[in-house]
Amino acid sequence: MKAAKSLLKIPILIVSAALLCSCARDPQKAKAKYLANGQNYMKKQQYASAAIEFRNALKIDPRFVDAYYQLAQADLAQHDGRGAYTALEKAIELDPNRIDARLDRGRLYLAARDFQGVRGGGFKKAEDEANFILTLDPKNTAAYQLLGAALISEQKPEQALAAFSKAAELQPNDASAYVNMALVEITLHRQADAEKHFEKAVQVDPKSVKANLDLANYYHLEGKLPEAEKVLEAAIQANPDATVLYIDWANMLWSAGKTAEADGLLDRLRSQLPKSSDAATAIAGYYVQRKSIEKALAEYRRGLVISPNNLEIEKRMEELYLDSNQADQAAQMDAQLSKQAPKDVFVRVNHGRLLMAQGKAQDAVNDLQKTVKDAADSPQGHYYLGMAYWQNGSLPQASSELQEALHRSPGLPIALQSLAKLSLAQGDTSGALTYAKELVQRFPSDVSDRLILGGVYMRGAQYPLAEEQFMAAKRLAPTQAAVHLDIGQLYAVQKKWAEAEKELDGAVQLDPSNTMILGQYADFLVARQQSPKALARLQQFVDANPNNVQGHLMLGALQFRAKNNGGAQAEFERANQIDPKDVQPHLRLGQLYQAQKQTDAAIAQYQKALEIQPKFASLCAMIGNLYLEKDDLKTARQYFQKALDIDPNFTVAIANMAWVYAQEGKELDVALGMAQKAKSQAPELPSITDTLAWVMYKKGNYSGAIPLLQECVQKAPNSAEYHYHLGVVLVAAGQKDKGRSQLQAALQMKQLKDADAQQARQALAQAN
Repeated sequence: MKAAKSLLKIPILIVSAALLCSCARDPQKAKAKYLANGQNYMKKQQYASAAIEFRNALKIDPRFVDAYYQLAQADLAQHDGRGAYTALEKAIELDPNRIDARLDRGRLYLAARDFQGVRGGGFKKAEDEANFILTLDPKNTAAYQLLGAALISEQKPEQALAAFSKAAELQPNDASAYVNMALVEITLHRQADAEKHFEKAVQVDPKSVKANLDLANYYHLEGKLPEAEKVLEAAIQANPDATVLYIDWANMLWSAGKTAEADGLLDRLRSQLPKSSDAATAIAGYYVQRKSIEKALAEYRRGLVISPNNLEIEKRMEELYLDSNQADQAAQMDAQLSKQAPKDVFVRVNHGRLLMAQGKAQDAVNDLQKTVKDAADSPQGHYYLGMAYWQNGSLPQASSELQEALHRSPGLPIALQSLAKLSLAQGDTSGALTYAKELVQRFPSDVSDRLILGGVYMRGAQYPLAEEQFMAAKRLAPTQAAVHLDIGQLYAVQKKWAEAEKELDGAVQLDPSNTMILGQYADFLVARQQSPKALARLQQFVDANPNNVQGHLMLGALQFRAKNNGGAQAEFERANQIDPKDVQPHLRLGQLYQAQKQTDAAIAQYQKALEIQPKFASLCAMIGNLYLEKDDLKTARQYFQKALDIDPNFTVAIANMAWVYAQEGKELDVALGMAQKAKSQAPELPSITDTLAWVMYKKGNYSGAIPLLQECVQKAPNSAEYHYHLGVVLVAAGQKDKGRSQLQAALQMKQLKDADAQQARQALAQAN
């Protein structure tokens, strides 16, 4: 066979050349041939090859409208919205009445949210496009659907409803129109009408998976699980291979606490599609949502048995390792996938995520910037670049990249969720509310989104609205611990103590192994002056889970708070024995020793933590501070330098290095520059202002130092050190009376270290 294939090479080339020559003589045939080739590639889902063919056709005829339209379809298939828009613009320029191109352009306007820099402009442009199409074709159903979608986005629900109603009138057997009408009715709080429209959608198209899912989700949202199950059972009978029906049903069962029934339904899916790697992937996704990591991994492995070397499954496995903080396993898969598919965008994004998991935030930013440069239309690339910026403390850049991810993929849940949380972190309650509302509007049956919106309302002290969202979540998932936790916190904020404790205790009962929930309940009890009860609950947990590191840490922390240092030390040491690679026990022991003035013992624990996590910049600075307390400036400087090697913009380390230089009387110009940089990064921190002033004093700039130190004393009047520094500088500047007053105040507080107290007394003697 090989020899025969080789012999055919020359004749094939000759024939190909002949065809090319023939086409070259007839441009019409040539461009038609390229168009046909591109369409064949489209059918095979080879979109990049299709785009090449369409561009070849356009080289022959730059006014070939069909080629522009088909090129737009290829670009859309590759998620290249900008390329598609450019191609559609050209097609419409050449043929203004081309309806299919206008429909697609209208859909792009709708997806763009912030089109051409004008917020909301895309929605209005989509509306205008739909209306123009209707002047050409008043009975165009798709135009009415586009018009309705644009109007609902512009918050014109009644007009949107009229548009969707017209679409249903023109095409009464199209289930999507009734579904859209129902969704509008929900926004208008007309639940009965919404239900009728959902039911009508299923009636006109009983096999429609989407219509059945929407009806079932509506029933679920209304707390009618039996009705939802009935719809899904009928839908599965009509569509036995529709994986999404099984998964959605399993989600509903799980949220109702029927985990065994949910697992049984997934067994039914496995039996129905035993050789489907897609079904295995979907089941794994269900377990990922449940945080059942081992079950999810087992399902992914089953998928790989069905479909060996399935790149999509392998990428999802690495993603799961990253999501579950299994960095070592993720690193192994990263090495494998980077060789297997080095140019795959998702593989590159996961590599950036791995760098984040390893605490290399700046490396992650650099790596993901390259990925986004090469794949500008990747929403995941922009999303995780935003998260890397966030981890690195660059919040404006984080927000920008998350918004870009949302622009590339409108409605992307993780982007909306992160933007809501980031807005809250920046104190922007209004922005957080916008994103959280969109989440709930798009995914009304998602419990976590309801909790996010409720949390935003609670942050803004809109307690009735917060309770409305939390109760909706409770109807959807009455046995989900997180729901009861949030309700308990809401009641606590409103000082409804009995109701709060009932919900928090209920959350612990529903998820007894969740240390985060238990810790919040314990904090609530302590705040309510019920520390013995909190200790008892934590002790009960530790007795039942003797190898749970977090349990011992929480119990030790509470004992430390109760000044039971011996008990705290025992718990922290037990946590260290269970997991010697966990930095937290060492950090807790270091804090305990610091509180007991055992500086050397504290340093030893922090150094052990640093051995486990060497890229821990703030820990390096903490150790440096302890050496400062020991007046070991040389060693302190070494640790501050380590912190700056890890993070050159770490404000505390910059300021402390400047302080060391000032104390040593060395590199004062360098010290001044560092102190000024620290001040620009944290202008409100008195300690950094004090450092800048002290460097100025060392350089003889008393007039510059005095107002800065006065600012420190004003902000922290109980700090003996600030009074002492101000007094010394005032005396040096010749203002002896004022200096004497500040020095006396510092000495009376009896807080100064011996060396500083001695210097203060010497300065006071000079003032006298």
